[in-house]
Amino acid sequence: MTRLLLLGATGRTGNSILRQLSENEHIQVTAALRDVSDSSRLPKIKRPIHTTIVDIDNILSLRKATSQADIIVNAIRLRGNIPRAALVTLDKRIREGIGDMEGRLIITVGGAGSLYTLHGQRFWQDPAFPKRTLPRGIAHAKLRDYLEELPQASWAYLIPPPAYTPTGPRTGCYNRWTPSNNESNFLNRSISYEDFATAICKAVSDRWTGVHLIAN
Repeated sequence: MTRLLLLGATGRTGNSILRQLSENEHIQVTAALRDVSDSSRLPKIKRPIHTTIVDIDNILSLRKATSQADIIVNAIRLRGNIPRAALVTLDKRIREGIGDMEGRLIITVGGAGSLYTLHGQRFWQDPAFPKRTLPRGIAHAKLRDYLEELPQASWAYLIPPPAYTPTGPRTGCYNRWTPSNNESNFLNRSISYEDFATAICKAVSDRWTGVHLIAN
């Protein structure tokens, strides 16, 4: 039995992941909530949903929540004018809460801003990148750089394309691209939240590591 803690379970991506993970009887999922009232934002599924209250700014709270987890899925979507290092800081805090990373895996929902384009540029630097999500795009590029310096056995970073569709269908299909120094062609791809969640679930069951570009 794989024990999994899902951070960001109340968001759209988190909801999709939680619904699909609940279909696997070999995975015991605990949804992390900021407050008891947030349980109303979880999806309606047949299996009971185990929950725990987690303050992501508190090491002791994270330590308690992660103590029994083999895998942590980080689907937290920080919004607004966040600092460039916000996602790196969050990952470091999660790791500090976990303590010993041996045999543990953090799977993070990535961001298209981290994709490489021509001449070593990142997609967040492209004029076409949405200005309202620019802080998060920059933060994801910083997070990817930081993760790629860590031992790969401890992390996986799955990146959706810019056309990441909340209301798209669940086809159960996706393709996986190997990262490169020019990922421009991937920018023209698309995927629904549901199909991206399918890839996350596969990453959990097969314990993927490293960077993966996921689209249809």
